[in-house]
Parts: sequence; structure tokens; C-alpha cells
Amino acid sequence: MKDRTYQLLLAVDIDKKEELAKRLVSFKAVKIVERKTKAIEEVERMQALVSELAERAGIRPEAGYTEILMGRRIKRIRFEGRTVNEVLESISSTVGNTIEELEKAVFDLESTESALGAAESELSRIAPISFIEHDLSFIGSLRRFCVKIYVSKDRPFTPDGAVVSVHQLNGSYLNVVVCRPEDEQLIIKAAGELGLTLISPPSYSPAARARKLNKEVEELKAKRDDLLKKVGEIKARAEDEIDAALEALTALKEALELGEPHGRFLLVRVEVPSLFYERFLKSMSDIAIVSEPDKGEEVELVNPIYVKNFEQITETQGVPSEHEIDPTPIIAFVFPLFFGFMFPDLGQGLVLLALGLLIYLRGWKVKKMWGALLATFGASASISGILAGEFFGFDVSLIPGIGPYLARAAIVKIPTLSSLTSGIVLGALALAILIGIVHLASGFFLDFYQTVKHDRLRAYAEKLTALLAYAGAVLIGLSIIGGGYTFNLFAGRAALIGVPNAYVSMFSIPVTAASLGVMVFFMLREMGPLNSMIQFMFVVIEFLANTISYSRLAILFLVHIILMKALNLTIGMGAISVPLLIIGNVGIMALEGLIVYIQALRLHIYEWGTKFYMGGGKRFKGLGDMLLHADLLFRE
Repeated sequence: MKDRTYQLLLAVDIDKKEELAKRLVSFKAVKIVERKTKAIEEVERMQALVSELAERAGIRPEAGYTEILMGRRIKRIRFEGRTVNEVLESISSTVGNTIEELEKAVFDLESTESALGAAESELSRIAPISFIEHDLSFIGSLRRFCVKIYVSKDRPFTPDGAVVSVHQLNGSYLNVVVCRPEDEQLIIKAAGELGLTLISPPSYSPAARARKLNKEVEELKAKRDDLLKKVGEIKARAEDEIDAALEALTALKEALELGEPHGRFLLVRVEVPSLFYERFLKSMSDIAIVSEPDKGEEVELVNPIYVKNFEQITETQGVPSEHEIDPTPIIAFVFPLFFGFMFPDLGQGLVLLALGLLIYLRGWKVKKMWGALLATFGASASISGILAGEFFGFDVSLIPGIGPYLARAAIVKIPTLSSLTSGIVLGALALAILIGIVHLASGFFLDFYQTVKHDRLRAYAEKLTALLAYAGAVLIGLSIIGGGYTFNLFAGRAALIGVPNAYVSMFSIPVTAASLGVMVFFMLREMGPLNSMIQFMFVVIEFLANTISYSRLAILFLVHIILMKALNLTIGMGAISVPLLIIGNVGIMALEGLIVYIQALRLHIYEWGTKFYMGGGKRFKGLGDMLLHADLLFRE
């Protein structure tokens, strides 16, 4: 569900700025719209220091999935005090020493990497002449001659007016060019046109310098590896603490930059979700004068815990705008059904369920939500697996103990590839198309429902007619199929629903004709003849293409079963079949699971979502949303 927000203007005595900032941070579900003052200097300094250090050290705001599966848990760190300065002292006492230790280690690492890069660069430059033991410093003191050393790849460099000594290297040529001083620029120009590399010899023996650089590079690499290990150890020990410090300092900085001074008062514009409006007024009643609420610019999504996990899927197309409904509750019901339809396997579903629960129990916020989604998909795949009689591609009845009972619930039984009859294939396709028809019709209805609230003419003339035209077109299509693919719409029975075509056509033909007529009239009025014709053709083609697109549900259902049956044929290969079965199952779960997710996402975003949803809103994010690791507490 969607919750609107209110914008409020607070007027507070300028001397109470810090107290107001404390209350806003403690309230959490509030956003400061305008920040036109400066925060306390120490807050800005510490925030800039920790932010820069976190970036240099590669500290991430949240642990990765691999770390979560390996047992990593996010810790919440509490920083508390009666004033902002006391909170800063709490932050310093908690992570100050760690930050200093990490900053020194990162500085040493950066210095070492810089020195290593310089040494490797110089070594690369003199590599072509590193076999020369003689001191080449005399080259720079020559007056009557000019000496240049170039490396060429394809052929020797032999410019006119110069003496060249060529030495063949591995796949290239070393060219020592001796010329008169007045010809130097000509040589440089000729070498530049060919893109040759100029080598500047060291002030002493190139071979001696190369040996020294090789030793230096080895020492610097060893030092770099030690420092990388040290930085990694500090990060592993204190990554959560540093993240918590950065979050707390950023929240404090934003809260202390609030408002704009006007004489003795500070005017602060904030945004609050309507659910928290009354509580916010109560918390501000003794410190600020609060204006009447204006309509906010952002949206807060308020859904039950299960549905909330699917908000991430909704947000792939954006947050609902002012006149749009929140489709998340519908997605939370339909998306797992689509996933399970395309991935019917009890065994693999239980694996996904267990993996999702593990991530959910150990993860935090976003990772926790993705863990819940994976567990939901696994549960849906498990139920579909029971209905399809599949357990890692084997017949579900083979499960010891409960197998025979589970087999009774199976609607489809495909024990072998030869059991996959044309009846099963056509039945799966028919069911997938029927599901698609219902899903698309719901999208057209939602488009009408949300439009009628603010534009009744468009709702009835365009949106409702689209819904009725689609319903009528579907019934006409079923009548044609049921009548043996003839255009006698009054003979036979409609496919899928089994109703006599005579009754179906009495409804479908006039409703479709009338709806399309109203739709075309409205298009002509709005867009003119040419654009109306193009738009009408687009609508008709979209009806057909979107409906057929749902056949992917059946296709991937059949692909999964065929893949698993084919994989299980390896069971007759002896001992090697065990690793093949394990690797094959893991590969199918990973690859096909991803494909199924993408296809379910496509059906929701492209086929269904485009009927009514644009996602032009902006998600509300309060001060509390940035506190993943930190818990800020201002004591009374």
C-alpha cells in the first residue's frame, strides 16, 4: 500500500538548533528537505575523515552474500549521549583507535603501492637495454653528436642522416641512433610519426639499475602483501564499527545542516509520512511552531512483512506516483506462482528454500529481503514440484516414507521423457495462456480503476473500452479455436471454457465492436487520423503479442522437466554419475533459476505493468533509513 507524505515548515528559536536536530535524529521517520546552514565543525571534520577513509579502504556498507553464508553477521553499534558533543565522544571512544590504526595502515599501503608502481614503470622503460653493463652517463655530455635510443616492433628504425646500431630483441628492435645536433629534431619527428618508444638511459649501468630495481620491486611487493593482509584484518575486525560511525556522523551532519536563519528564528522544511504525522506534531509541540501540512513530494510504501519483501521488484520499474496504486501486494501473490510454474521441483525448491532462510536469518535489510524472496520462490517451486510429481527430476513417489502420499497430490505425472505426450504439452500451453489472459485483464482493470479517480472521461472512453475490447477479443479467439480454426463463430464450443460459441459470440462480437468503436472515436478526437490509426494497430498487436508471451510459463515448465530427465539418464554411468548429478543439479538451479526469475520479472514489468504502471514517484527515505549499523540515542 502507498502512504502519502506531508511537508511541514518548522519555526524554532535559533538557539535551539541542536535540540531540534537531536529530536529529528531520534524521530528517524523524517526527512530534512532544505539544508542551508553549517553543521558543527567537529561533526563535518569527523564525517569527512571517516568517509574518505572508508572509500580508500574499500569498506562496504553491507556484507556480501558469500560472507553471510559463511556466518558473517552485521552488528549494530550504539552511540549515545545527552548532547551532540557527547555523542561525538561516544563515537571517538568506540572507533577512534581503530580509525587511526586503519588510516595509518591504508596510508602505508598507498605509499608502498605508489613506490611499487614507480619502480615497475622505470624497470619497464629500461628493460630493452637492461643487458648493457656499461655506464651510459656519457651520452648526456656529448656535444658534437646526439644519441637517441628507440624501440621499434615491426622493423629497424633507420632514418636518413644518422648512424644506427640495431640490436634484435624478443619480437622487437633496439635502435641506437647517432646524429648531428642539428638533425636531432628531424630524428625525433620521424620517430614520433612511427610511434616509437624513446628510452632514456639511467645515469649509470642499465644492467646494474635493473638488478637494483628488481630487488626493490620484490621487497615492495612483499611489503604490499603484508600491508594488504593487515588492512584486511582490521577491516574484518572493525568494518561494522567504521560503517556505524560513518552512518551516525552522516545523520548528525544532515540534521545539523537543517533550515535557513531568519532573524531570531530558524525555518526548517521537513517531510513526514502521514502515518507518523500526529506523533511528529506531538514530539515538536514544545520546541517549534509547525505550519499547516502541504502535500509531500515523496511516497512511503507501507506493506505487511511478507509483501514488503517484494517492494524491490516493484521498484525495478519505479515507485508509484501520486495517481498510481502500489502493485506490490498483487506481485507478492502472483510472482511466486509464476516462478513455481516454471520451476516445478520439490527437491530443488527445498534447497532454494533452505538457502533463502539462511540468508534471511543472517542478513540485514536488503540482503534479508532477498533471502525472504529466495525462500518464497523455493517454497513455490516445492509446491509445484509436488503437483508435477518431481523430486530432483525423479518421480516423487521414490522419496522414502512420504513419497507415496506425495504422489497422490500430483496432477501431472511424467516419470520418463517418453511420458511427455502432446496432451501434456498442449495442456500446459493452454493453462499458461489462460493465466496470462487473467493477469493481463487485471492490468487493464487496474488502469481503469486508478484513472477513474482523477479523469473519468479518459477512464471510461479509453481504459474501460480497452478492458472490454481485450475480453471480447479473447473470447472471439477462443471461439475460433474451438470451432476448428474457422470463422464460423456460432458453431462448436469455445476453447478452454467449453461454453457454446453461440452464447459466447452473442456477447463477444457486440462488446468488442462497440469498445473498439468508442476507442477509435476517442483516439481520433485526441490524436488525429494518422496517429489514431498507428495507435489502434499498436493496441491490436499488443493484445495478441502480450497474451502469447505468457506461453513462456509452459515452455520453461517443460524445459525444466526435460533437462532434469535428461540429467538423470547419467545414473546408469556408474560412480561418475554422482558428481555429474550434483554438478548438474547445482548448474540447473543457478542458471535456470536466474532465467525463470528474469522471465517472471519480464511478465510483470513489460506485459502486465505497462498496462497501468509508470513508476514515476520518489521513495521516502528518512534520517533513520541511513542507519544500518548505527543506533543513535540521545538521552534526556
